[in-house]
Amino acid sequence: MKRSSRTLRPGVAAAAALVVFALASALVLAAAGGGEQGEGLLGYISKDRIVEMATAADPSVASFTPSEAAQASFVALVDPVHVRMFLVASRLADLKLAAEVGKAVEMAANPALTAEFVCVAADLSEPKALISENAVTAAPEIVVYWMGSEIGRMHPEAAASIDADLADFIFQARTRIAEEMLQDNEFFKYTFHKDLLALDCKRCHGPR
Repeated sequence: MKRSSRTLRPGVAAAAALVVFALASALVLAAAGGGEQGEGLLGYISKDRIVEMATAADPSVASFTPSEAAQASFVALVDPVHVRMFLVASRLADLKLAAEVGKAVEMAANPALTAEFVCVAADLSEPKALISENAVTAAPEIVVYWMGSEIGRMHPEAAASIDADLADFIFQARTRIAEEMLQDNEFFKYTFHKDLLALDCKRCHGPR
């Protein structure tokens, strides 16, 4: 059986081309996590992309700067601290928090402090492997690692002062662990803790 071919009238052809272009554009946007706030975006995402999307949705993000206290705390870190943040990219509140975390880490310019971001579905159904491996229970969720080991998790609320909250969380978590290890000479021999001023560690930093 032969398939007949028909030539579209100019007006119909133009309309058909427009529909095809619209569909192609939609597919490209979907593949790129399209939509102004990244609907459908899943998995690891760069800090720059987070900031770009957040700023597009709320221009005030561009003027964000961390507090002096938070910045000083981030700059003081010597032993590696890593922050992994899980967020729903289609929620502006999540995007803004993530962008502020990313900008705070970038402005600290401290190689000991790193951050990465993972976009998840609002119902935590995807990406299954990352959610399972990291035992994510809610979004946004920030997992903090110190020297490669998890030391705590945060669930920041919308409009939180995330830079100050994160700096305080990291400081308090490190102090708590150091206090638990006060009798472990090896721990203090190889672990930076001079910035933990509340720590009673006269062995290392007592009066001379």
